[in-house]
Amino acid sequence: MLALAGCQSIPVEHSLFTAKELRFDDFFAKPHGIPETGEDQGGQYAEYSIEDTSMRFTESIFPEKRKRWKWWQRFLNHLHGLHKFDLWKGYGVDGGFPDTLLSGLEISDSSASYLLPDEMVTDLGNPNIERVRTRRKGNQIDLAMCNSDGAGGHFVLYQIDLAKAKARRYVREVIDDEFTRTHDWTQIKKVQKSKPGKGVGTYELIQKLEDQATGDILTKNTLKMVLREDGVAEAWDDDKRGGDGKWIVKGGEVRLTDPDGEVICFKRQDNGDLRMFRLEKKNGEIQILPKDRPITWKKTK
Repeated sequence: MLALAGCQSIPVEHSLFTAKELRFDDFFAKPHGIPETGEDQGGQYAEYSIEDTSMRFTESIFPEKRKRWKWWQRFLNHLHGLHKFDLWKGYGVDGGFPDTLLSGLEISDSSASYLLPDEMVTDLGNPNIERVRTRRKGNQIDLAMCNSDGAGGHFVLYQIDLAKAKARRYVREVIDDEFTRTHDWTQIKKVQKSKPGKGVGTYELIQKLEDQATGDILTKNTLKMVLREDGVAEAWDDDKRGGDGKWIVKGGEVRLTDPDGEVICFKRQDNGDLRMFRLEKKNGEIQILPKDRPITWKKTK
């Protein structure tokens, strides 16, 4: 499982639900609020309301690309021969991959809209977004969701403080007796409704897989990333659009965060190209790429 922020149970005085209400049998036996459901560009959604506040859960098909090693994972494995990568480290299945995942949770009221960070939602597989309990007291909102009571089943409790614009999360797997706090109070940001900006740069990387014996090229593909002015990083693989990431310039580095939360660091070259030199994984591991085997993205626009 993903690295946990702590192993505390939920303090009773801090939860708007009783311990009985957060049991699997009680959760499935009692009726829930009926959400507004539909489909948008993000996937299927279920939206719940409490007074003037809405909570929209979005569920997306688990992407095929997350079932395969990324290009840099293949590169490191080929380079060192010892690196192994677990492709799914989240909740929802007991082995293999979930069919769907929670891809977004947006909280909106009359004054603002907030999105919870990706790391607080996208590790939840096979979510049951149409079966969520909601409760509010003052500025605190509690949201409870359970995906199943079978193998891989899990219970999720979100707590949102609207006044401080913060959220935290607890998870309990079906095999556990207690909830575990996976994320302590984390700042949530206002949703920016800006128009797409122009790309500040388009960069390409050509990948080749050669037969070591004959030198023949077995496969070849072109990766492209478009860094836009609004901080979005578009990802393309042979003209097929992948998941968008985010990018910033910090300390002279171009830092790109992919949809899974991994950070790829680049140094800008004199000719405008970007040389990849460091990977920062979600588990805190840092991989420095060897200088004698540079990975350089060519600037094309």
